Amino acid sequence: MIIKAAINDLKNGSILPIYYLKGGDQFLQSFFIQKVSESFFGDLPEEKTLMLPDDMKGKEIMDRLTMSDLFASKKLFILRNPQQLKGKVGDDLLAYCQKPNENHVLILVNDDWMNKTAFLKNLEKIIGPINTQTPYSTELNKWASYFFKERGKSVHPSVVNIMVDMAGDSVAHLNNEIEKVCIWAGDQNSISSDDIELFSGWKRERQRWEFLQALGGKNYDKAIYLGKTIITTNDTMIALIYPLTTLFQEMLFAKMKNGTFREPQGYMPLPPSVKKNISNYASGFSQEKLESALNLLGQIDKRQKTTYSTDETELLQFIGHVIG
Repeated sequence: MIIKAAINDLKNGSILPIYYLKGGDQFLQSFFIQKVSESFFGDLPEEKTLMLPDDMKGKEIMDRLTMSDLFASKKLFILRNPQQLKGKVGDDLLAYCQKPNENHVLILVNDDWMNKTAFLKNLEKIIGPINTQTPYSTELNKWASYFFKERGKSVHPSVVNIMVDMAGDSVAHLNNEIEKVCIWAGDQNSISSDDIELFSGWKRERQRWEFLQALGGKNYDKAIYLGKTIITTNDTMIALIYPLTTLFQEMLFAKMKNGTFREPQGYMPLPPSVKKNISNYASGFSQEKLESALNLLGQIDKRQKTTYSTDETELLQFIGHVIG
């Protein structure tokens, strides 16, 4: 099941006693668990228990799940890596999933999508898994629209594109930045791309990633125009050296790996719209040119820290050297 469909069911009052989350995106797991908790407990105090087979014996886990109190109180259990429960305890858990306690909700979490143990195969015959893998980039626009809608904001598709371009390296980052924008917008019901430009710091960030795109794509006129705009209004050459160095390093890695380069993982100071095009950008440069650009950035960095140099002159000369 798609996670957003499961969340919509929760909103409509349909709460299941068992959920199985399959996939290791920590944000999506926590996000869904919180939505279940809000729907299940309502205004009542939340009683949530995290259970880890590494820390608890299987019998203790099953005792907690099957124990009922006189007041039939609601309880939410999160069991991570249920496939670690072996033998009779594993069989007991599968039997519980077929006839769960109606006053409890159990959320089973398996980080490893590729895990195909016999226990997990049997579990999926009982419970359809909810996909909590990190979404592909094509899905992030849908998540951005969802996060705005969740906060009661109407946005133009261009706003969604801007947010994904700037903060779409993870669902968590995207959600955090959308929350900031919505808080900034206050009672304003709709948010336009012009509003995003007004949001503190975002105009500079947008200009920066558009500049990196122009540089990677060897668009000389646009790179010169954006470079001059950035350096004379918002930024310094020192601040640009880090993302510029990362851009040319990643292009050099792509060039050296000769077509086997995969989309980079982990944090780097480049927006998603630039990261996903690294291989394409690299194809437009020779290895010698990329190495030369990195050497020049090192020289600029040294001059900036030891002697007087003009930011605009340094940047324009760098653009001219690389793509002029």
